[in-house]
Amino acid sequence: MLVWIFTILLFLRDLAYCNTMSYPIYYEPPVFYCSCLPFEVDLTLALDDFRSLPEGSWNGNWGGFAAVNFRAFLPQNYSAQLAGSYGLYDWAGRAFSPFQNPEALQQQGFLTVCASRQVPCWGINAGIAYDWMLNKNFGLFAVNPYFDQIRGQMGYLIQGRNEVGIWATYGICTSHRESQQIPLKFRGISQVNLFWCHYFKNNGYGMLWAGTPYRRGLLYKSGRPGNFIIGVQFSTPITEHLSIEGHGAYMAPRGGGPGVIQARNYASNLTIGLTYSFGKRKIQQSPYMTLPNNSNFLVDTNQNF
Repeated sequence: MLVWIFTILLFLRDLAYCNTMSYPIYYEPPVFYCSCLPFEVDLTLALDDFRSLPEGSWNGNWGGFAAVNFRAFLPQNYSAQLAGSYGLYDWAGRAFSPFQNPEALQQQGFLTVCASRQVPCWGINAGIAYDWMLNKNFGLFAVNPYFDQIRGQMGYLIQGRNEVGIWATYGICTSHRESQQIPLKFRGISQVNLFWCHYFKNNGYGMLWAGTPYRRGLLYKSGRPGNFIIGVQFSTPITEHLSIEGHGAYMAPRGGGPGVIQARNYASNLTIGLTYSFGKRKIQQSPYMTLPNNSNFLVDTNQNF
C-alpha cells in the first residue's frame, strides 16, 4: 500500500511540474488568446538572400517577401494550415542574366497545405506538407518554372523542452522549360535531415539540422546534386503578438568537376523577418510545420554555367 501511495505522489508531482513549465507544449488542454477569429493568422515581412544550382557561377538573389499563414485547430491536438508567400528579388537589376531584360525583377511564390499533431508534454510530434514553388525570371536563364514537393517532419519531444527527430522532402514533378533553344529542367532537391530543437522559457525556439540530398540529381550524370546540408531556424518573441524569426541553410557542392564553376554549384539561404500573430492561437505554441522557403525547398537543374 505504501508503495502505491508513493507511486501516485510521484505521478502527481510530475504532472504538476509539467503543467507549470512555460514552454510550447504541456499536458493541460490548449490555452488560447481571446479572439473573435476561429483560427490563427501569422503575417510575415522578411529580407531574404538565396542561391541554388540554377544560378550556376553567377550571383545569388537578394530581396524580400511577404507571407501569410492560416492555422485551424482540430481535436486531439491536430491542426491544419494553409499558407503562402510572395517575394521580389534582385532590386538593383539582374545584369548577371544574359537572357533577359536586366531591369526585370525575379518573382517567387510559395504555397502549402499542412496537417500536424503536437503531443502534450512529451511524445511523438509529426507533420506533413504539400508545397508548391512558382517562379518568374528564375535562375541564370530567367525562365518561369513551377514545381512541387512533399515535406514531412517527425520528432520526439523530451521533458526539458528538447525535441529530436527527422525531416525530409521529396521533389515530385520536373518542370520543363526552354531558353535560347536550350532544354531546361527544374525539380525540388530531395533531402533528409536529422534535427534538434530547443523550446525556450520565453516561448521562442531554436532548431539545428544536418543531412544530405538522397536522390539522383539533374545536373550530374550520376549521384546526388550536393554533398551535405546544414541549417538553422529560430523564433524570438518580442511582444504578445510580434516575434523575430529567421532561418538559413547551406548545401555544399560536390567534389571534382571543372574547377571554379564546380565550386559554385552550391545552395544557400539566409532570412530574417518579423511575424505578427493574432486570432485563435495557443499562448505557448508555434505552428509545428513552417512555411516552404529557400531553406527547406532547394532547387536542382540540368543546365548552368
